[in-house]
Amino acid sequence: MKIGERNMSRIITLHAFTQKQRYGYETTQFYRAKIARYLGWDYLQLVTNPQVRPDWKADLKKLGFLDKELICVPHSFSDIGHDSLSVKPETLNLSDGDTVELTADGFVSSLTLGDGSGRYYYTSGPFLFESFKEKELQWFHKNGDLALEGRFIDPFIEPSPVSIFYPEYIFRKDGIIYSEEDLLITFLIDTIKDKDLIIRDQHIIPKPSLWRYMENTGKKYYEMIHSNVKLNLSNANLRKKNNYLVASELLTESLRQLDYNAIFLAPIFTEKKGKVKEIGPVLDYCLVGHMEEIKNIDLVIEVFTELYKRGSNVHITFYGGSEKRLQQLRNQYNLPPTIQLKGMVDNVPYNQHQCYLSASYTELFSNACVEALSHGLLALLSDVDIAHRFYANQSNAIRLFQNKGQLIQMIEEMEQASYRQSNAENIALAAHYSLGTVAQSYRELLDRNF
Repeated sequence: MKIGERNMSRIITLHAFTQKQRYGYETTQFYRAKIARYLGWDYLQLVTNPQVRPDWKADLKKLGFLDKELICVPHSFSDIGHDSLSVKPETLNLSDGDTVELTADGFVSSLTLGDGSGRYYYTSGPFLFESFKEKELQWFHKNGDLALEGRFIDPFIEPSPVSIFYPEYIFRKDGIIYSEEDLLITFLIDTIKDKDLIIRDQHIIPKPSLWRYMENTGKKYYEMIHSNVKLNLSNANLRKKNNYLVASELLTESLRQLDYNAIFLAPIFTEKKGKVKEIGPVLDYCLVGHMEEIKNIDLVIEVFTELYKRGSNVHITFYGGSEKRLQQLRNQYNLPPTIQLKGMVDNVPYNQHQCYLSASYTELFSNACVEALSHGLLALLSDVDIAHRFYANQSNAIRLFQNKGQLIQMIEEMEQASYRQSNAENIALAAHYSLGTVAQSYRELLDRNF
């Protein structure tokens, strides 16, 4: 079968988008979009929750998505919800105190009313109103008619008129109240096709109505597992009838032994091969991630601060994390010049570094680690299940540490003038997740009969 033979096929991702920075979910979804393009298929990123932000697509396009690939489900109920932004500020009738926010192209993206009542969001016209007083949302058609209403509700604090398991938006359309799940199904009925491959990236949140719809209509539907659910199976919300894609070979096998329908699917693919060479002495490290507690950033900062005090020449560059989080770290620590916080970057320059370091408390696939290995970096990883130990068992260019003292000792050893280590096994390991290999996995998912 040639790549171009399935032009009618699509990969569709269902996911709630709440962050402006790239986490593991968004990284995986962007790689998924690139695979669809490689295969000659269409791709749709269905954002299931309201995007209450000016020019919301801009944030996702910065991550690499195309405009045509992005659909916000609640916005789709307005006939201008996905129009291009095209309103010029001089066409607005403004009142005292009104504040207009513009795109880089000079189009209106939002209008905050001076009386403090709320904010309008724009495409080719005002399509969404956020009421500050009532804490409600209203979507409008181009002619001004009301299309949809919504508000955020926490079922643990107040009763909900519809069944929801976690805090989320509920909606009212034509007098009928919908949960976020119900609204999604209403949208999917008119959108998805039999040849679509549908993947939801938030398996831990139960969606029983969505499950029933997918099963009753025979859709090729999977839920993606990104974390080690075996750490607490009672809170994993797994279901024997569901089909799961799992970002770990080891976890896939474990779940199969428990009679779950589990298939391994690499969450990313490797594109470039690093040059096989001996590396050493090792003076330049990098760490990539969102910088939250699970990444154990504090330990790494403490280690490199201690090494600096000892007169070591090693240095490390951190990539990722919100500016708020980075400022917290700067305020908390007196960072030496050997620690650089770069924040979010479009592309991590792995080839500028010698060794990848991760002190994470848990990793299932470790996207950044695999990316680093593909570029030919050595790796120092925390001795944790699943990913780190799995990779270390396949390569002598990956070392595991169990505590702060061990990490310091390893870095000092690798800093010595006599230290040399070939990166060949790391490059070979990363090659298992090549574009061609992962793309074939998607072909097989689409061809699979339930």
